[in-house]
Amino acid sequence: MIDTKKGKYSEEENTYIIDTINQSMQAGLRERDTIKGIADKLNRGYAGVMSHIRKLKLERPDLFLKQTDKDRSNSWDDSEEKVVIEIVNQYLNENRPLAEAIREIEDKLQRTSGAIYQRIYTLRKKSPNLFSKLPSQRPRRKRTIPDWEINPPTIRSIDEAYQQVNAELEHSFLENNPELSPNLEISLEQKMVLKAFEDRYGKPNTIAQDKLLNLMRVFGCTRVTIALFTLPTDKTFPNVITDFLELHLQNRNFL
Repeated sequence: MIDTKKGKYSEEENTYIIDTINQSMQAGLRERDTIKGIADKLNRGYAGVMSHIRKLKLERPDLFLKQTDKDRSNSWDDSEEKVVIEIVNQYLNENRPLAEAIREIEDKLQRTSGAIYQRIYTLRKKSPNLFSKLPSQRPRRKRTIPDWEINPPTIRSIDEAYQQVNAELEHSFLENNPELSPNLEISLEQKMVLKAFEDRYGKPNTIAQDKLLNLMRVFGCTRVTIALFTLPTDKTFPNVITDFLELHLQNRNFL
């Protein structure tokens, strides 16, 4: 393996690079082939030469030929287009892949594969009658719109949702507790709160029940219910339980 030259480019090398790039542009050669030739001539790495050319174009733009529309790689003359059409038709008639045809055109016309493919696409669109075979049209699938876009959900107000949930809870409560009647002095909603308290902490005695009823009259059943179910989240709740546990142990003479 031959080690490539490294280090700063001399003025002689810079002059050679600029002249070669300009001559290549006038001849319509591919830039990558030109860079490869420069790299071989100067015994430099391909990537290093490409980077140095970019640097020279920024530092000395006046020394490089300006590329006109006529010189651009996307400008095709009639003879080039004729070669493209002939080679593409030949390969497709022989049931050979288009990629092989593009490789042959690339070698003949010194064009990049991307530019050739783009030109084939343009010619097929502009003059389809010049090609013996054309690619079949891809079927377009109809876009399906999700149901949620067609039928947006109905957003009910909070009051409506609360009334429905409350009615469902009342119905369920009466089914599970037929001995309780809504015609008693205590309202059904209050009975539901008392039942929830009993399920969570045990049946309250008369004093505790009266206290609960008084809390519901002062703060409302909804607030009492929320507070009842969120008691464990209160930071002081463990302290109350600990004090009660201590009292319970003392009363049971566990000491």
